[in-house]
Amino acid sequence: MEDAGALPPFCRSCNKLQPVARTDDHFSLFGLPRQFDLDGAELDHRFRRLSRQLHPDRFARAEARERRISLERATRLNDGHRYLKDWRLRAAYLLKLAGTDVFAEGRTFADPEFLEEQLEWREAMALAIADGDAGALRGIAERARAQLAALEAEVREQFQDEHWFSELTVEIARRLSRARYYDNIVADAERAIGAGGQGPGA
Repeated sequence: MEDAGALPPFCRSCNKLQPVARTDDHFSLFGLPRQFDLDGAELDHRFRRLSRQLHPDRFARAEARERRISLERATRLNDGHRYLKDWRLRAAYLLKLAGTDVFAEGRTFADPEFLEEQLEWREAMALAIADGDAGALRGIAERARAQLAALEAEVREQFQDEHWFSELTVEIARRLSRARYYDNIVADAERAIGAGGQGPGA
């Protein structure tokens, strides 16, 4: 993978750190292609490298403008790393760049097939909590994690379609909405276990 764009841009004439360009996104800040499949190790490597180069301490004696730019770039770098590291956030960000904001307030993507399944998950969760069954709660969390892994594979396959941005955005968004639901299931199950669910399966 080429390292182009992986260095913070300094002015060639004055060697001053330059502001983030309006056209820059999370991918371009790392010099990475705008795509779903990313090398996680390479992303981490670039993040560490850039973090060292952009650390505010390196600009402590610089003029105020350059110190502000350093802080802005470091903040953008942290945000970018967080989004690109998590497959759900990375996918949602790609959709947003394509004009579909999955996590916009009030935005919903009709998914009637999933409604009945949600009820089944919640019923199982409520029963396990009522019984204080930590074993059942762990099983629920494990099944939800398996669903998340399956969704990640489906989303990856959809992004491999060269027409995903024009034909598959809604389908991808629905899967991300499901992923958010499963994330909540895992969190709720673990919270219930931590609260003392000690039943026959503990």
